[in-house]
Amino acid sequence: MSGTIVDVSREKDASKQLKKLSSAIEQIDDIVTITNRAGTIEYVNEAFVKHTGYTREEIYGHKANILKSGQHDQTFYETLWDTILSGNVYKNRVINRKKNGELYYEQKTITPLKDDNGHITVFVSTAKDITQAVKSEKLLEQMAKIDKLTGIYNRHSFDELSDKEIAGAERYEAPLSLIMLDIDHFKHINDTYGHDIGDSVLKELVSIVNLNIRKSDIFARWGGEEFLTLCSNTDQEQAVVLANKLRQEIEAKDFTVAGHVTSSFGVTQLTMGDTKEDLLKRVDNALYHAKEHGRNRVDTM
Repeated sequence: MSGTIVDVSREKDASKQLKKLSSAIEQIDDIVTITNRAGTIEYVNEAFVKHTGYTREEIYGHKANILKSGQHDQTFYETLWDTILSGNVYKNRVINRKKNGELYYEQKTITPLKDDNGHITVFVSTAKDITQAVKSEKLLEQMAKIDKLTGIYNRHSFDELSDKEIAGAERYEAPLSLIMLDIDHFKHINDTYGHDIGDSVLKELVSIVNLNIRKSDIFARWGGEEFLTLCSNTDQEQAVVLANKLRQEIEAKDFTVAGHVTSSFGVTQLTMGDTKEDLLKRVDNALYHAKEHGRNRVDTM
């Protein structure tokens, strides 16, 4: 009789512990999913419902790939399944899709659970929604590439992007030209009207250039009042036409407070065997020549 009482007591304790565990899983922020060996969903917690938009009735009995985003290739999923079917824990960042079509990012861990004989019975997936963290990360990456004042590429980005453009131009024997622009007497503008007005001139000038170049052109602030535009599939003659158009547009603009401003341009074209440094040196020399010979002009080299 005492043995029966002990067994009943243990069952009650086990039942209490199970209820506590179930309650905890339902209340945590982590997304919990349990699937069978075939990947069919057998259980999801409340966090899953909250994050994906699917109810339990909608999701139970479906394969876990109902959440598939299309952002991962087949190899990604093959690696996942190879790992867990071999009895190992899988950890990775996964992009899934909510019921409403919105993408979300998870830091996921999938653990195979085994029976007493060592056979896998189910897979337990726990995941943290890291969507906001990923968005912040991407924003920081984007900000690192952009000049804060003007919103165009910065010097570091130009260095990286120009290397690719030069390599592509050489590979396909396509013309590639570089334009360097400098605002004439910019120091005088800053000294006369203050740096806030100088900044305004820079931003207004950037707007003019953006309206006149192609999306494929790489436009960057090189430093101070100097800007670079790398034009793919563009020979020197075409680049000179563009530079003169920009020069005329800038000259015609009535800038806020500063009034009329002029600019000088250097233009050069990539030749066989050129390095990026060769290109930059030539365009800088061309710009220097334009400034030394009256400014508000376009020179080539």
